[in-house]
Amino acid sequence: MNIVKKITSWVIPVLLVAALLVTMNTFKRTETLTPDEQKKIEQYTTVEK
Repeated sequence: MNIVKKITSWVIPVLLVAALLVTMNTFKRTETLTPDEQKKIEQYTTVEK
């Protein structure tokens, strides 16, 4: 029983960190703008000035 406690005390934090990293990675959505979208944004910002 003592071996099981040692193993779980080591495995559970690793699993928690891994789950946290996976969750954070799914929320990280880096999308680049298409050239057309970038052009429209630039046109809009120049009109606002």
